[in-house]
Amino acid sequence: METATTQVQAGSADKGPERSTWVDYIQKDLPEHLEWWPYTLGAIPLILFGLLVVTGLLLTFYYVPSPEKAYESVEQITHEVYLGWFVRGVHKLSVDLMILFVLFHVIRVFITRAYQPSGELKWVTGSFVLFVTYAMGFTGYSLVYDNVSYWGMTVVTSMLGTLPIVGTPLLYLLRGGEEVSGGTLLRLYDLHTKLLPVLLAGLAVGHVVAVRLLGFADVEGSRGFHPFYPGHTLKTGAIAMGLLVLIVDLVMIFPPTLGPPATPQEVASDVSPPWYFSAAYMWITLLPGPVALWSLLGGSALFVVYPFADRLLSQRGWPMGIVNAAVGSLIVIAVVILTILDTRM
Repeated sequence: METATTQVQAGSADKGPERSTWVDYIQKDLPEHLEWWPYTLGAIPLILFGLLVVTGLLLTFYYVPSPEKAYESVEQITHEVYLGWFVRGVHKLSVDLMILFVLFHVIRVFITRAYQPSGELKWVTGSFVLFVTYAMGFTGYSLVYDNVSYWGMTVVTSMLGTLPIVGTPLLYLLRGGEEVSGGTLLRLYDLHTKLLPVLLAGLAVGHVVAVRLLGFADVEGSRGFHPFYPGHTLKTGAIAMGLLVLIVDLVMIFPPTLGPPATPQEVASDVSPPWYFSAAYMWITLLPGPVALWSLLGGSALFVVYPFADRLLSQRGWPMGIVNAAVGSLIVIAVVILTILDTRM
């Protein structure tokens, strides 16, 4: 018996220290600065995405993606289904807040240059999270199929059709033909309820994994660490509860509305998109079509690769902290001005 025990102990010793499990890795201590409110902005969109999934599933029980039934089903959800207006309001407000907080998160990362080596992958994945979130907002807005969303959908798809080479195939892919039709609505419905949520979930997971693997950016004044559980987990839970209370209050005060049904024969007097597209829409309205479209595409491409441009310019002696503050301020001011112009035109 003693010999057997000795052999077991020897075998255990040969295996070396026990490896940490993936749970242990996830629960690694976090930097102290993640307790500061500007650094909690990354968790809020994940909470809102969870709300979107739950409320979106409930809405699919009643929504019918056809030109004859889409508006009628949204009207039924809003006015007839028990608490349908509330679920629709939570869903719509969650999209608005998710886009808003993703933008806040991007601004914070941009100003603090948290994308510096080795944070480029985190920035790139986060950029695609932003773009897919915008796509979720557009497709969901189009599914209402009232007159404003119908003509907004027509304008956006027409713009995409002007792109060289890929424009016409992309137009036909989204519309299912030359004109906006039932096929267009069904394609946008599939994008909104199937492809885009899966893609967004995958990108979000990839972004979180990249952050955990590559580590958090160093922040001046952050010297200590705090545990992931229970401290950080409880704080995230408190943020989630606060968000839920805020959303419920706002939906009760500002319940969702519904415009007149889509009339393809009569152009809507106001085809302005949701607020998160207002600046881009105004930009396209003020400038010639090709110039506006290519400038938006070029700006989006530069946005994705900006960490590499930052590195290149830093090596040449540019004070990128000052440059980022100036560029970020100019962009925010321009977006605010364009959005205000859109609301007044």
